[in-house]
Formats: sequence, C-alpha cells, structure tokens
Amino acid sequence: MNSRPNQTRIRPIADGMLIVLFVAFLCLPMLDSVLHLDRTPVQQENRNLAKFPAFNGIGELRPFLAGLEQYVNDHFGFRQQLLRWNNNWKFKVFHEFSNGSILRGRDGWMYWTSDGGIDDYCGTSRFNEQQLHDWQVLLESRRDWLARSGMKYLFVIPPNKQAIYPEYIPSWLKKSDTPSKLDQFTAYMKAHSTVEVLDLRPTMIKAKTTGWLFPKTDTHWNALGAFIACQELAKALSRQIPRINPLPLDALDRKAVIEPAGDLALMIGQDKDLQETQNCVLTPRPPLPALQQTAGSAHPGKQWPQPDPQITENEKGTGEAVIFHDSFGFAWRPFLGYHFKEVVFLGRQDWDAAFLEREKPEVVIDEMVERFVITVDPKKLMQSDALHAN
Repeated sequence: MNSRPNQTRIRPIADGMLIVLFVAFLCLPMLDSVLHLDRTPVQQENRNLAKFPAFNGIGELRPFLAGLEQYVNDHFGFRQQLLRWNNNWKFKVFHEFSNGSILRGRDGWMYWTSDGGIDDYCGTSRFNEQQLHDWQVLLESRRDWLARSGMKYLFVIPPNKQAIYPEYIPSWLKKSDTPSKLDQFTAYMKAHSTVEVLDLRPTMIKAKTTGWLFPKTDTHWNALGAFIACQELAKALSRQIPRINPLPLDALDRKAVIEPAGDLALMIGQDKDLQETQNCVLTPRPPLPALQQTAGSAHPGKQWPQPDPQITENEKGTGEAVIFHDSFGFAWRPFLGYHFKEVVFLGRQDWDAAFLEREKPEVVIDEMVERFVITVDPKKLMQSDALHAN
C-alpha cells in the first residue's frame, strides 16, 4: 500500500544525488587544475606544451583567445590520466600508437620515425651537393681550428636503430636499394676531405652476434652497444694518439637485466605495462676500477659552459678529451674515461670555442647520431661555433 509514496520520496533523492555526481564530475578538471590531484607521470609528447598567452589589449583579443584555447587544451585537469587511458586502449585493443613518430615493428620492436629516419630508410630523402659541401666545410673548419692549437679531432656517428635491426621493421615498409643519406655523407667525405669520420654501422652490424645492442622499446643503444661503439672509437683515436688501447670486453662483467621499458614506450604511455629484456649491465672487473663521475659545477676553479658538463676522472690516465654529444653519448661515460686522465662530456652540438681555448684538451670528439646528421643544418652549427671570431 505504501510502496508508491516511498517511491515518490526516493525518486527526488536519487535524482538529486545524480545531479550532484554529474556536477562533481564536471568540476573534477577544475579541481585538478587547482589541487593537482592527477599524479599520473607526464608523458613525452615530443613537443612543447602551450604556455599561458600574454594579453596585449583589446586589439589583440583574437590571438589571445586562440592562445588561451591552446593552453586549456594542453593543461586541462586529469589530462595526463586521460591520455594514458586513451593510449592503453588503442595499444591493447587496436594495437595502435597515438604517437605518429613511433613505428611498431615485429616481435614488440619499436622505431623512432621522426628526424628523417623512415624517409631515409625508404629512400625518399637525399642530400644535394651543396648540403654535402656544407658538412665538409663545417668539419674541416673545426678540425683546422683545433689543429692550430695542437688539438686533435674526430667525428663519430652512432647509427639509427633501423640501420642495425632492419629485420624487425614491418614487411610492408620496404627498404630502398639506393644509398642512404649517411652513405652519401661518408662517401663524399672520403672522396673530398681528410677529416676522419667514424661511421659505426659496420662495427655494430658485425657485433650483433655478441648480444643485443639496442633495446626493443628505446631509441638508444644499451650498455653493450655503447661499449662496443666505444671500443671502435678508441681504435680510431689510437690512429691519432698511439698510446690508446681499446678496453677488451672481458675487462667487464656482463649481466642481463629486466628493466622498465624505454623512451619509445614512455611516449605512448606503456612504460608501466611493458618490460625491457634486451638490456644489460656492465661493471668493471677487478682490478679495473670504476670511473669517478662528477658535475662540472663540483669543480669551481673552472669556467664551465652550459649545460653543466659531466666529468670522468681516471688517476692512471693521461691527457684530456672533450666530447660534444647528443643523448647517445651519455652511455659512454662509464667507458671512455679509461683512455684519458679526464673526459669532459658536454651535451650539446654547437661548440664553445672560448672554453676549448682555455681548456686545450688533447682531443675533441664530436658525437652525432645518424638521424641528426641527416637533418641538422651544418651552416647553423658553423654560425654558432663562430670559430672565426676566436
């Protein structure tokens, strides 16, 4: 008898609760913007997120509103969590990536496709004669500038991952039979210049039988790949500095490790769900000591360039090396210092000529990964170097 009155009383309560939940849901993004409730790690998007626009008066209202919209799109509440859910859904259900700069290969392999890597792989991009000449001018100007002060020079090129492991590229993506841009570059330099250019591709391809040299889910080589490349670097340096002897692999203990997935997995929000099994740890085998690594800021007696360099010191070594490098060069810190008393690692591609003049190292090493060699404008680097002014 009383069921209908009870339903009549309950219905408004249920409707009210639904409205409250709906309003609370709408307010969640605003609450996160204020209270930072979303603890999801920020994903790498290979771009700079929009900054809050400056308001320059009513006359500039339209660009301000456009900038404000971009800012809100990049910073609304719980954006990181929603991105991760979206990436997980696409990856697990449809086997797709939200990041167009990543190619899914066979057997879980991933490849970085930006910076001209895939265009070069497919043969749709080529150097012209002027570009090759510009590279020659840059490297010769660096080599000759150093030589005037008795310093030596070496240019080193780590390979793109697809150059060493093309067998895991999807079969629908066909490799070109024409020479790659790096093939063009090395052939041109050999024919027109005496600057020593160390192309690490042949060494890395031959060393594949030693073990995995690149992880499946990262753009960079692993510790074994970095060490083998550093061995070849030492061989090249020994042609200019005869006292240098490459460190043998058996001077280190090698241990296979399972680690979190690499930077490519991080870019698609899969770093927590995937593991990397093709990594290893190399540790010095006694009596070989571990190298000491410190930041340049820990040596206040010198005026260091930016960004703050990392220094390796070896009491038993002789001479000093300075290396300008990209992210591949970080992995050489545990190894390169065995050949010198001190190595200064500078994470930049343009030179600080004033620093080199003050430091006067025995040798300067340029390390630049293949994908940068084929895309960087050497004229801009030459302008940044400003060697003519020093």
